[in-house]
Amino acid sequence: MAEPPGARACANTEQAAEWDGPAGAHRTRYAAVFDAETRPHNERFRAATGVGPADHVLDVGCGTGQTTRDAARAAGAGRALGVDLSAQMLEHARRISREEGLSNVAFEQADAQVHAFTPGSFDVAISRFGSMFFADPVAAFGNIGRALRPGGRLVLMVWQARERNEWATAIRVAIAGMRTCRRRSRAARSRSPTRPWPAASWRPRASPGSASPA
Repeated sequence: MAEPPGARACANTEQAAEWDGPAGAHRTRYAAVFDAETRPHNERFRAATGVGPADHVLDVGCGTGQTTRDAARAAGAGRALGVDLSAQMLEHARRISREEGLSNVAFEQADAQVHAFTPGSFDVAISRFGSMFFADPVAAFGNIGRALRPGGRLVLMVWQARERNEWATAIRVAIAGMRTCRRRSRAARSRSPTRPWPAASWRPRASPGSASPA
C-alpha cells in the first residue's frame, strides 16, 4: 500500500537521530525489561485512557507498542494506530502484535508534529512518555487535534520534574551517600599511621608510687 503524502516528513530531526539510532536500539533490545519496569504506571494510564470497544485510537510515540496493543485489545471493534520515530522499535511492535494475534493494530514511522493524519479520524489520542519529546509542542498538539473527531479525547502520561520523581531523587541520594562515606573513609585513612610506632613508645611510663616496667 502506498504511503500517504508526508508519511515520512520529520521536523524533530534531533530526536529522530537518537530514537532511530542508539536509544531505539537499546529500548528494543530491553523492551520486556522497560515494559515490566513501567507496569504500575501503565496500569493507571490504561485505566485513564478509557478506550471503548469501537474506538479508533492514535498512540503517539508508541515505542515498542505496549500501549498500542493494550488499546487494540480494549477496542475490539475499533482499531489502534501507533506512530513513532524509531523504525526498529516499530518492527518489534509489529512482531509482538503478530505473535499476540492482534489484527486491529498497525504501526507507522511518523513525526506526529507534521504527519498528514486523516482529519477527524480518531476518537482518542494517547501518549505514554512520548509527548515530552516534541520539538514544537504547539505544532504537534495542533496536528494531533486535527486528527481527532469533534469531542475526541487526549490522554497523556509524562514524568514530572526530576526533583519530584522519587525514582530519580532516591538514586541521587544513595549515590551521594556512598560518595560521602568514601570521602570520610579516605580522610580517616589519611589520619591513620602508615607504620607502627617504635616499640619504646608503647612502654608505660612510671608514675609515683608505681613499679617501673620490667
